[in-house]
Amino acid sequence: MFNFLKPHFYFNSIHDVPITFYDENNIRAVLFDVDNTLEPYATSVPGDKTLELFASLREHGIKIAVISNNHEPRVKAFCEPLGVPYSFESGKPSSKKIHQAMEQLDVSKDETVLVGDQLFTDIWAANNSDIRGILVDKINDKESFFIKFKRVLEIPFVSYVKKKGYGRIK
Repeated sequence: MFNFLKPHFYFNSIHDVPITFYDENNIRAVLFDVDNTLEPYATSVPGDKTLELFASLREHGIKIAVISNNHEPRVKAFCEPLGVPYSFESGKPSSKKIHQAMEQLDVSKDETVLVGDQLFTDIWAANNSDIRGILVDKINDKESFFIKFKRVLEIPFVSYVKKKGYGRIK
């Protein structure tokens, strides 16, 4: 029950994922959410840590794309400095844009992971797409009312993930 909300892996932050994790798990492509996964909600451009992360992933031959439910101006402004393909208004938990991104990156489901901070969009979308999902903690509390409401609904599921260490890599 509720397996569609269970992440395959959990980390406090995307910056806590060791580069060796990708090789050990045969991951050749990472699809990222933006808001509160890579940068705080509404941060218009990627910060130094995100730029360094993307450079490191590229250096290790890992393909990158962004899958966001946010609007085009915000996603485009964020992704252009990163030089990565992106999808806006993606409709997560729908799998449509995720499958399009995998096709564009020329990777299989087994080689792809989706990283995000929300169970009801990111992790559900990963499971809908039959790919692995990495749940990370949100970066900060500045979010829209709707997102805050969804987070309240996520509390028992996130607590379970953290309590059981479900998928947690230390």
